[in-house]
Amino acid sequence: MKVVAAALLAVMTSGMLACPAVGQTAGLRVVVNGVDIPLAAPAVALNGQVLAPMPGLFDPMGAVSAFYETTQTIVVTNRLRTTVQMRLNDTAALVNGKPARLPAAPAQIGSHVFLPVQAVFALLGAWAKFDEAEGAVFVSSQITAITPQIVDGVLKVAVEATGPLQVETHVLRNPDRLVVDFLNAALRLTGREYPVNDAGVLRVRTGQFQVKPYISRVVFDLQQAVEIQVATDPTSYLVTLELRPQDPGPADAAQPSAPQATPIAPGAGSVKITGVSFQEDGSAGRLAVETNGPMEFKIREFKFPDRLAIDLIGAVFVPVKQDVSVNGTSVVAVRAAQFTATPPVTRVVVTLKRKLNYVVSRSAGHLLVDLSTGSAQGHTVALDAGHGGRDPGAIGPTGLREAEVVLDVAQRVRDLLSQDGVRVLMVRDSDATVELDDRTRMAREGGATVFVSIHANASTRAAVNGTETYYLTPQSLALAQMIQDELAAVLGIPSRGIRTANFIVLRDNDVPSVLVETAYISHADDEAHLRDQEFRQEIAEAVHRAIMRFLAVYPIPQGAP
Repeated sequence: MKVVAAALLAVMTSGMLACPAVGQTAGLRVVVNGVDIPLAAPAVALNGQVLAPMPGLFDPMGAVSAFYETTQTIVVTNRLRTTVQMRLNDTAALVNGKPARLPAAPAQIGSHVFLPVQAVFALLGAWAKFDEAEGAVFVSSQITAITPQIVDGVLKVAVEATGPLQVETHVLRNPDRLVVDFLNAALRLTGREYPVNDAGVLRVRTGQFQVKPYISRVVFDLQQAVEIQVATDPTSYLVTLELRPQDPGPADAAQPSAPQATPIAPGAGSVKITGVSFQEDGSAGRLAVETNGPMEFKIREFKFPDRLAIDLIGAVFVPVKQDVSVNGTSVVAVRAAQFTATPPVTRVVVTLKRKLNYVVSRSAGHLLVDLSTGSAQGHTVALDAGHGGRDPGAIGPTGLREAEVVLDVAQRVRDLLSQDGVRVLMVRDSDATVELDDRTRMAREGGATVFVSIHANASTRAAVNGTETYYLTPQSLALAQMIQDELAAVLGIPSRGIRTANFIVLRDNDVPSVLVETAYISHADDEAHLRDQEFRQEIAEAVHRAIMRFLAVYPIPQGAP
C-alpha cells in the first residue's frame, strides 16, 4: 500500500487526472449531516472510494479522530463508544476490537492523513454514498429505533440513532397534527403506524419522508393541543420527544380560530406578532413570542454555529425587525424579523453557544420556548495549573515564571467553561504549593470527568519553541488531538504535535487526561508571547473550544456528580 500512497501523492502534486483506479476529481466534496466539510486538502478518488484529509471530517457526526504518529495508527470513536482503529498503508482495521477490512488504506499525503470516507463512516454506523454526478460523498446518521410509550399520561417517543439528529418541528392544522422531521437522517426501519389514543395523540406515524437529502419523519395525529419537549441524551445520540396535553386557559379559549394551512396574504386574517423577549434562567432561559392568536409554527435546528430558527406561519411581525442582545451562559442573541411577506412568515432566530434542549408550549397571548442545558451538563473538568508556591516551574530568559503564566491561563479557561455551564474544579487557584500526588487525588475526589494540566515548556536548547500536548491512555488521545489542533490553528508558533509521556498526572488518572505545554518559556520569542495578555487569552480560548468539542462526544461516566 505504500505504492498507492506514493501514487496518490504524485497525482496531487502533478495536478493531473490519473487513471480510474487512482485519480483526483476537481472539487470532490464530503457532506456530513448536511455540512459541506471544508477539507484541509483536496480529496482524491481511489477504486470507487473517496479519500479525504482527517481534520474536521467527523465533527458533524459527533465523532472524534486522532493520529498517533509514533505507531502510525488512527483512532476514530463516537458517543456510542464505537471505536475504529486503523494504520497507515494497511487495509486491516479493528471495530471495537473485531477485525474489519477497508477497501482502501489510510495514507499520509503531505502533512495530512487521508481516510477512505465511505468505509470509515459505514463502520461508525452511518449511511454513506458517493454521488458521482455531484462529485460528493453524502453521509447521514441512521435512525435505528423509534419507540413510543405512555408513561403517567405523557407520550414519550425514544428515537435512537448512529449519529447526531437535527430536529425540525412543525405544527399543522386541518387536521391538527404535529410533525417532527429528522434532517439528514436515514430511517433504517420500515415506516409504520402506532395507535395511541392518549396524551392528546390519536396515533403516531413514521416513515422516510425524503431521500435526497434524507429526511425521516414522525407524525403525531392530535386529538387536542399538546406541549412538546425535545431533549438530547448527552451520553448517546438518543433524542426523546415528550408530548403532554395542554389545557387551554380562559384567554386561549377566547383566541380567534387558527389560520388555514394554505398561504395567507397579509391583512386582517393574519396573526400579528407584536414582539419577542428573552428571560435568562440559570444556564438557559425562556423565549416568549407575543401574538394575538394561535398559528402554525416550525422549529428547526442549525449548526456551525448552533441556532434554533422558529418560523411562525401566517404571521405578520409588527415591529418588522427586533434584536435582543443576551450574551448569556448558553444563549448569545435573539433576533426576529418578517422573513417573507407573501405568504407572511415571521422568523425568530436564537443563536446558541451550544446545542440546547427545548420545550414548546402556549400561554395566554404567547408562544413559549423554554431552553435547557444539554451535553456538557454533568461533566466536571479539573484544571491543573502546573507548579506554584515554592515551585516556580521553568523561568524564562527575562525572568518570567511558568507558575504565574499557567495559573492565569487556567483561570481564563475556567471562566470560559463556567460561562458554558460546565462545572470546573481548580487544582490550585492561587500561588500555592500542591504536590503531584495530591493533584490527581483532588481531581478524583472532586468527581472530575476530564483532567487538563496546563504548563509552559523549557529546553536547554534555546532555539526550541512551539506548542505540544501530552497524553498516556487511549481514552485521552482524542482530547489531546483536539487541544493541539485548536492551539496550532491560532497561536502562530510551531505545532510539535501530540506525544505520550508517563507523567504522574496522566498515569494516576482514570479519566481522559492531558498535559498541555502551551509554549517554550525558555525561548525568547515564546517567552515574549507568554507575557502578552492577548496571547494568553488565545491559549485559553483554544483549550476551551477543544474541551467543549470533547465534552460534546464523550459520555458522562456513570456516577458522575
